[in-house]
Amino acid sequence: MNWLRDRLFPIKATLLSKVAVRFSGRRSNRAPSGLDILLLALAWGNLGYAAGLSYLRHVGGHVVRSQGAILECGSGATTLLVAMLCRSTDRQFIVLEHNKTWHDHLQRILDYLGFSHVTLIHAPLVDYEGYRWYRIPRDLLIDKIALVVCDGPPSSNPGGRYGLLPTMIDHLAGDCTILMDDTHRRAEQHIIDAWTECRCVKASRIGRFGTHAEVVFC
Repeated sequence: MNWLRDRLFPIKATLLSKVAVRFSGRRSNRAPSGLDILLLALAWGNLGYAAGLSYLRHVGGHVVRSQGAILECGSGATTLLVAMLCRSTDRQFIVLEHNKTWHDHLQRILDYLGFSHVTLIHAPLVDYEGYRWYRIPRDLLIDKIALVVCDGPPSSNPGGRYGLLPTMIDHLAGDCTILMDDTHRRAEQHIIDAWTECRCVKASRIGRFGTHAEVVFC
């Protein structure tokens, strides 16, 4: 599979660069349109794993409406979307990815597009107390995080995405919004319920069939 990814890289990178040019021509306070999102998803090409169009558009809207640092857990089409929307700003954008092969592939794309404003970190999954989550580099300087795109770790990981709140709670701003995909699944619903043990949170399920959610602090 990796050889095919390498063979297709020039085509994928070229298509993404054209989408990036399209995004650069929009006003910084304007949310991406449905056509913008569709073109990005088509250029990304990994439609079997890519976030749904509704979720991508929802993430894009939150990026342009929020201020402050952005953290993404897991990487993919949403990484490119946020990177394109933040390119002309000075916002800190940190992405945690546990899979080294995928990390290297995405870093290659970011380098091709000139997205040096994205801090993509290879963060292996390690054991914490009762769950596994990303290993955060000790020397990483993180501003108060205003927005989290929580798409990882995978649900097969012990604890799934639960580790975000107990591990990063001191770095999250009081008005931080956490966006989570796949909340039609019981595992993600249980994670949101478990977060209430760390902090008072309110969740609103949105999208068709409640497939994603916004989580904010009480």
